Amino acid sequence: MTNSQLVEHSYRKHNTWLVQCAYNLTKSKDNAQELVQDLYLKMMEIKDIEKIMYNNDVNLYYLYKMLRSIHLNGIKKQTNNLPLNDDLYNLRAEEYNYEADNDFERALELTNEALDGMYWFDSKLLRVYLEESHSIQSLHDATGISNSTIWTSMKKTKQYVREYISKNM
Repeated sequence: MTNSQLVEHSYRKHNTWLVQCAYNLTKSKDNAQELVQDLYLKMMEIKDIEKIMYNNDVNLYYLYKMLRSIHLNGIKKQTNNLPLNDDLYNLRAEEYNYEADNDFERALELTNEALDGMYWFDSKLLRVYLEESHSIQSLHDATGISNSTIWTSMKKTKQYVREYISKNM
């Protein structure tokens, strides 16, 4: 099978499906059709067309991966060619806000005080959650503690810390 026969076969048998896949990527009918046309052009350039074949037909997964790759490369090209905004050249360093920095430091101290003064399980769970950048699911996977227990503990602990800070700020 030649490249042009491959493209013709793909067009006749799979064009509707390819346009639907492209539409899912682009969210525009015109852009989807253009993306599929770009795919056909890429298919004409392929040297080893056997890697596209699967059981005497076209490997649709391979074509989908090509579509997605063409689409993502187009997005990258668009973002690289954007003109720089003048505001980027006029950036000014923000003035150091001593008061805001002190408030932040105080809130951090109060957070640690609140965690030190509460039940060890809730305190430790929140610290591990934050220090090791866990999600609830990854914390569950790491510790075996149920998701609902983790969520309830986090909710209760966060509320306690908020109230402690608001009372002591």
